[in-house]
Amino acid sequence: MLSVAVALLVGFLIAMNLNQKKKNDQTDLYSAQAELASRTASVNAERARQGLPPLEGVGMDSPEQIAARLTKDAATLANYSDRFRSLLAEKDSIIAEKNNTLLVSEQARQALSSQLGKAQTQLDKAIADGASSEMLRAQLNEARNGMEQYAKRPSLEELTAAKSRIAELEAQLAAAMAKPIAPPPAPAPTPTKLFAESAADLFPMAISLFEALNALENKPDLEISAAYNHFATEYRASFLKEIRFPSGSSQLNPADKVALGDALANLPEGAMILVVGYASTTGNADSNRVLSSDRATVVAGNIDLAKPGNQVVQAVFLGQTNRFSSSMPERNQVCEVWQINPK
Repeated sequence: MLSVAVALLVGFLIAMNLNQKKKNDQTDLYSAQAELASRTASVNAERARQGLPPLEGVGMDSPEQIAARLTKDAATLANYSDRFRSLLAEKDSIIAEKNNTLLVSEQARQALSSQLGKAQTQLDKAIADGASSEMLRAQLNEARNGMEQYAKRPSLEELTAAKSRIAELEAQLAAAMAKPIAPPPAPAPTPTKLFAESAADLFPMAISLFEALNALENKPDLEISAAYNHFATEYRASFLKEIRFPSGSSQLNPADKVALGDALANLPEGAMILVVGYASTTGNADSNRVLSSDRATVVAGNIDLAKPGNQVVQAVFLGQTNRFSSSMPERNQVCEVWQINPK
């Protein structure tokens, strides 16, 4: 009898424990569901702020499914963001290129307009100075011919009028001849070759600088730096600009053209611009000589269009070099622009 009572007591205790555990499990489930609902509301609020649809049926999905969906949405947003940044960069690049092209074109147009205005003024003055004398001579000859015709006529009044007209024209001609006549414009100087194949083709004031630069090949860096520091006093030469080129290229980009225009803004009248082209030691030596000459010619041509006055521009090349960097060949793919001031 006692054993039966003990068994009943034990069964009652087990039943009580099972019931308590079930209540605890239900409490945990309700707490987890509330946490899930709160997080779902937070995620849906963030998705609504970003313009995405809310998550549906989250309670039915496993955590792995929810995580996969969130990962996919994050990747989609990152892709949209990268594409938008790419489009913005492309738009900015196109706008910058158009602005640079317009600026270079406007500088060239202003330079050509200035030259045309000077030439037209000189032409008008020369025509005006020569036309007045020629017109008076023609009128005088006409009056003399008329006097000869009048002399054959019996009318004294016509002869007197012709003589008076001749005297008047002769006085006007004498006055016109007494006025100083502007000398005819000096003949244009023989144009300097834009590209110099050797020192013999260079403008005289640039020969010494070119020979000094050529002599620096394979010299130590300290010797090259010291020589550059003395060029101003020895050759009246100052370093104006360095233009770098990609490998195998001799084309200027719009930014380089604008930079050249800025560098030329304060050039003195009568100065000379010497453009020296270089190439790296990578590749064939003959091809590099041609490439360095092409680079110098392109830069000199752009300077010749953009220069503000009567400056002289020439291009020359020194071929392949490693004087600018022995470890980075691309640093030697350059053109140096030098300004040589007149005496």
